[in-house]
Amino acid sequence: MPPTRLLRSAEIPQADNLANVRRVLDALAAGAAAREQIVEQTGISLRHVGYALAAARVLGWLGDDDASITPAGRALLAAPAGTPDERAHLRRAIFACDVVKEVAPDLFDPAAPTLSALARRIFRFTAGIGKETARRRAQTLLAWRKQVLEQQLPLFPRRPRKRGAGG
Repeated sequence: MPPTRLLRSAEIPQADNLANVRRVLDALAAGAAAREQIVEQTGISLRHVGYALAAARVLGWLGDDDASITPAGRALLAAPAGTPDERAHLRRAIFACDVVKEVAPDLFDPAAPTLSALARRIFRFTAGIGKETARRRAQTLLAWRKQVLEQQLPLFPRRPRKRGAGG
């Protein structure tokens, strides 16, 4: 179902790395009040801090003031990094994200949308966005998908071969 309004370019996330988004939230929770302080605490470039803040807002972890962490953001920070619990919080936020619902409702379908199909949707439903920028933002959403899907273990793990066995 197409969005009921044209999206703004700033609403479409461009922070590929959700771990960096979390690191920015960690810095805010530790008292960083300015973007420059976040850069100092995280080592993330100023430009990418901006991308991470925008992603945190879109995902519902940060208020519009770029300073107040929401209850959902605090719940994310309470989950140990890299755990299934953290991935569950990430997935919930992405599922609940209005922008994802509007341009990528099939993001977590067994067959992921293709980069070009997702880029076309973003281009069509976002005011003033260029085709290459839409493609780049589609890449971000697909990167999020990859990061939050649990690594599935093989059903039948390989067994080591016995050495010296006749054959």
